[in-house]
Amino acid sequence: MGDADGSGSAASRLAFSSDGILYMTLGGAFGGVRMSAQDPANHIGKILRLRDDGSAPDDNPFYGTPGHRPEIFSMGHRNPMGLAIHPETGAVWASEHAPMGGDEVNIIHSGRNYGWPVVSYSREYYGPRVSDRPWQENMEQPEIVWIPSIAPSGLVFYSGNRFTAWNGDLFAGSLMTARVERTGHIERIKFNRRGLEQRREWLLASLRRRIRDIEQGPDGLLYALTAGAFVGRDPDAGKAALLRIEPVE
Repeated sequence: MGDADGSGSAASRLAFSSDGILYMTLGGAFGGVRMSAQDPANHIGKILRLRDDGSAPDDNPFYGTPGHRPEIFSMGHRNPMGLAIHPETGAVWASEHAPMGGDEVNIIHSGRNYGWPVVSYSREYYGPRVSDRPWQENMEQPEIVWIPSIAPSGLVFYSGNRFTAWNGDLFAGSLMTARVERTGHIERIKFNRRGLEQRREWLLASLRRRIRDIEQGPDGLLYALTAGAFVGRDPDAGKAALLRIEPVE
């Protein structure tokens, strides 16, 4: 999906909640259209809430509001590439890219504004900060922030029975770290009993692959999809692969 001014690519992820409602991320809020993320009259930089036929439920936060697209569930996003439904709470979680540092994971609440580009922990690619401060009243703070960036992609909560020590942990794919080529990995984020971030662990970093997506299979194992890119001296660097992560004795 191309962004509105044709300067790059916009992310989109889909996830169904247990009640059959479809959530859809739409990125592209960068370049000359970054302020579109704050415009409720378009879908750029938004998360949408839809019925399975594509229509907007009438309990959406902006349904029937003049000047607002009825499909919008939340706004103020840059380029969200990960989307997951919490298996216990049913809450919607989304990860998104910032330019340099300040990648985020947010818990998405109905009708809330997540700040881009008015507030951000990020810097522009050429150095200065995106915004004067990283917070503002009436704009949500991220649950997790990465500095430097890891370019988060797929997102999933583990709820299987093959890795019992990982139950409830959040897994995020990483396309690269700090814009260094061939430094992708999977990041495991563990929470304490209050649901707050406790620690992080890198997985598969030694493979030096860009992780495009990660999902839990019906067998309780984790599956990761790598992106083929950045071909260099390694003849296999540009080959995409599907990886299966299994427990060891």
